[in-house]
Amino acid sequence: MSKKELLDLIEKKEDLVNFGTADDAPSSEWIQKAEQALGVTLPEDYKWFLSEFGGGDICGEEIYSIYCLPFDEAVGGDLVYQNVISSDNVSIGKIVLSNTDFGEEYYFKIDDINKVYVSIGNKDILYANDFIEYIKKRLMSYS
Repeated sequence: MSKKELLDLIEKKEDLVNFGTADDAPSSEWIQKAEQALGVTLPEDYKWFLSEFGGGDICGEEIYSIYCLPFDEAVGGDLVYQNVISSDNVSIGKIVLSNTDFGEEYYFKIDDINKVYVSIGNKDILYANDFIEYIKKRLMSYS
């Protein structure tokens, strides 16, 4: 799916999303700080999402973003806070993107950073080949 197709889908499903705008986007400096803190280069399509929307949620499921605050003060859904300070996910090879009320955990594997995986209990499954497909599948799961 192209970025344009995803934007069209988001527009069609606007009742499911609570995304910000480009005005809410973290600067490239904040993205670089987050990448340094996480020890990874984040996928380009995830960075595109941040630049378009800043972050947000789908039906209340927050997609972790970059809050543009010192990471130890950011709390909530800040990507670095969630993966380095609150939980040491980086040491086990993942960058968590979202946790659901049903116990699903969506994440990037550090050694396969462009794909999105889901952990359900003790099972880890490839969920999407890229971040755009992840957004599409999360939107479609509520349709």
